[in-house]
Amino acid sequence: MLRTLQRVILVAALGSAVVTPPASAYPVSLDSVLAITTTRNPDLQGAAREVEAARARLRQARSLEPPSVSYEVGKLGLGGDPGEHESSLRLQQSLPFPSHRRRTIRVAEVDVAIAEAHRESSALRIRREATRAYRLLQAAALSLRALQTLRSVAVDLEDLVRVRIGTGGARYLDLLRLRAERVRLENDLVESERALQEHQQSLHVLMATPGDEALDPADSLAFVPVADSLPTYLAEAVATRPALRTARLELERQRAGVAAAKAGRYPATEVSVGMDWIAGIDRPGWGGEVAIQLPFMPWTDRRGRVAEAEAAKGGAEAKLHAAERALEATVRNAFATVKSAERQLASFEGTLLADAEDAIRAATQNYRTGQIDGLELFETLRSYRTIQIEHVRAMLNYEIARTDLFTAE
Repeated sequence: MLRTLQRVILVAALGSAVVTPPASAYPVSLDSVLAITTTRNPDLQGAAREVEAARARLRQARSLEPPSVSYEVGKLGLGGDPGEHESSLRLQQSLPFPSHRRRTIRVAEVDVAIAEAHRESSALRIRREATRAYRLLQAAALSLRALQTLRSVAVDLEDLVRVRIGTGGARYLDLLRLRAERVRLENDLVESERALQEHQQSLHVLMATPGDEALDPADSLAFVPVADSLPTYLAEAVATRPALRTARLELERQRAGVAAAKAGRYPATEVSVGMDWIAGIDRPGWGGEVAIQLPFMPWTDRRGRVAEAEAAKGGAEAKLHAAERALEATVRNAFATVKSAERQLASFEGTLLADAEDAIRAATQNYRTGQIDGLELFETLRSYRTIQIEHVRAMLNYEIARTDLFTAE
């Protein structure tokens, strides 16, 4: 029993206490998670269908209205010779004014660009959510393994205290303290296992994979400092973020809509050709008709359409300004969060982790020589594991802050 205790303490002191994941756990890296999410996520598939629908609407805008065929018969019910009845067959086609059709096509082209920007924005959002879920899963797995190791040490110490109570070398109060500490660890383990399962389910939802498969993060949390400055990230966000590009395209669409509404006041034509059968003539004759619509007349709705388009353009301009301000604020806040997390990690990476390792080595040596009892050794080990867990949390906060910085919209 003492040999087992010393082995566990030595593993903890070296900072490599790792509990092997279940054999059924599926190891996944962040890159594989992002690849699966990109190809299988339902939101991204829906965004791709929206792009296809916008392209189909563009084909519609480039097409003409369908032609119509009409047949007309006259002078029926007047008696007389049936040969005196007249009839005509017409093929009709509407032809919009060229500039109106061109501007309508432009509106549809911008709609396609907006749908593509929405798809990119959805991909960026899903990437952010998948990365955050993976980092949370990493932190939960590391915390769970640390608690499992600490629980095994608590069990060994509890057995050791029982032996020393029998020889008069320990008090029963020490055993009660260890039992209370082990119960606390059991409760923490239950909460950690629940959190691990929740993060696994969140990742399964994003990847659109069966939720009954356990996932084991294959990557490790590693500190990679942010090298660029705030102005660099602001410039990159303004130039590349799809949400801001969508707002710009919305304004462009409304401007194209104003131009199309103004072009809608131009006359439109309708042309028809056909054959006429006239009484007394053996063969039919050819005929044609040209009709002109007058949408510019004051009692039509064209002025109202132009006013509506102008108002929509003003709303798009306001939304663009709001999107620019929101993006700048989001990037600034994310950058500040990253720098705060860096300072938190500096306290761990600097001396705290090294001091904790020195303390656990000294406590282990003192316990072997009988200078401290098991409870004091356990308190030292618990403090060391607390520092490790807080370090994991600091790493998690830093990785999430980096993710938010790189995907801010």
